[in-house]
Amino acid sequence: MIDMTHPVDVKNYLLPNMYNWTLDNKTSNLNFTRKVIHAIDHEPNFENEIRNTKFIETWTQYDDIEIYTNIDLVSDIFRNPLIRNNTIIDMFLLSVPLEQLNLHSLFPFLFEILFQPSTEVVNAIQSILHDIENGYTLTCIHLRMGQNPSNPLDARFEDRASAAENILDFLNRTNLRKMRNTRIFIASDSEQALSKIVREFPNQTITIPGPIIHVDRPADGVHRLDVFLKVVTDFYVLGECHMSILTASGFSALANRRRTEPYQNLFKYDGSNRRIERCHDIYQDSQPPKTVIVGKYCRVVFNCSSREM
Repeated sequence: MIDMTHPVDVKNYLLPNMYNWTLDNKTSNLNFTRKVIHAIDHEPNFENEIRNTKFIETWTQYDDIEIYTNIDLVSDIFRNPLIRNNTIIDMFLLSVPLEQLNLHSLFPFLFEILFQPSTEVVNAIQSILHDIENGYTLTCIHLRMGQNPSNPLDARFEDRASAAENILDFLNRTNLRKMRNTRIFIASDSEQALSKIVREFPNQTITIPGPIIHVDRPADGVHRLDVFLKVVTDFYVLGECHMSILTASGFSALANRRRTEPYQNLFKYDGSNRRIERCHDIYQDSQPPKTVIVGKYCRVVFNCSSREM
């Protein structure tokens, strides 16, 4: 079951698709046995349970299990030899190479099984999809700048201060301005950075209207439905791009995984040397990584090459 009600009910914009994950309120408050797990950023006991115990067998004694976590343990689940006799685990292991059983490879598959956009989200992206159907190509830019005014505790990414200008230089070198059949979609947590791109390409840019804030820390006085609609719509559009230029962010990294060819024309802004780097699939390498460390998750998703473009 998925029960996300903050800042608004997720079912306003994301509906069940192939699997009904809605919570039955009539039964959710009954006297069931319950296990609640809070594991944000780092929780050694939970991580050890996933990696080294028969946790699936242990959890079957509970009627309800609530997990609140942002830790990527997908790879660890499939590498736990004590749960290899589970039907679902075996199904994946027989179908997919072990090194590819990780969050960023499985995410698009699981996302499409679980979710479909609401009518309101479909209507919000319809004009963009219509342009693509009529022969336009879509170049997407996601600028995660940090220190959004609605989230004062957010980290400040000093090495991205000139990201918008550097990306503009890159776009101008590709003569994108002369390509009238190209549309540029921009999403950002910074109104200032977004405006810089729009000013340079006023006739080609597309943005989703709405307030720019973090959905998990909405500002007072902001209409939360508008906020969530914009976030979900941005996410869907970032999965429809022919070319993507992204700053490091889990949001756009996972959105990019929804592309049919997620590594085709994929570029990442490297703030440490103010360079746009072409990305490649590390799972095509002769020695792909064995595990994904949560602190370096975005790097692995973006798979930045050190080679020049």
